[in-house]
Amino acid sequence: MKKAIIILFSGMLICSNFFAVAQNRPYTTKSGEFIFSFANYKVKNAQVNTPLRFTCFFHASTLLHIDFNNHVGIYTGLGIRNVGFISENVDTLIKRRNYYVGIPLAIKLGNLGRDSYLYAGLEGELGLNYKEKMFINEAKINKFNAWFSDRTPLFMPSAFVGLNLKSGFNLKFKYYFYNFLEKGYDYTLNNVKVYQTTESRIFYFSLAYNVRNTKKFKRAFNKET
Repeated sequence: MKKAIIILFSGMLICSNFFAVAQNRPYTTKSGEFIFSFANYKVKNAQVNTPLRFTCFFHASTLLHIDFNNHVGIYTGLGIRNVGFISENVDTLIKRRNYYVGIPLAIKLGNLGRDSYLYAGLEGELGLNYKEKMFINEAKINKFNAWFSDRTPLFMPSAFVGLNLKSGFNLKFKYYFYNFLEKGYDYTLNNVKVYQTTESRIFYFSLAYNVRNTKKFKRAFNKET
């Protein structure tokens, strides 16, 4: 985890130095996301069914773009999103989610003047609020949420790739490197530490619409020139 944090913040430092060589003024984009998530979830090495989880609330991000020329650029920023998975086993269904706030760092390649490009990068996310619901035979029997829960890792690094189109539509795939559930969490049932027996890697596809804003940065740069 320490290495991932060091890499992310080193990248942010490098990113800030790139302002000096950028040929175009920096600009921002804002967007939300429709997230379609899945999980590779195992308990005692046995695969558990994980139906598609769809969510559109609450997801928001503001990204700062720096284009070096018409074909190469980078972006960073800040985002918040609702990520989790559903597990289904016989008559029991469990819904789990965590709100994350994250800082991405990505490289863009394509026709940046037309906002048509491929991108890839890394993101570090901080878990804020964990929520879990349990249903047996479709009846809700348990529900709780907790801030900065020990049930999930506090820091979640991920990698992503995607495509942005001139129209503003954005398609992204993201994969989380850590287990969603913290294997070291001390929860014992029938003399078994339940979380130690699990594997829970989340990945998702998302669809977003980016809105570009340049006014603020134009005013700032005009004052200097």
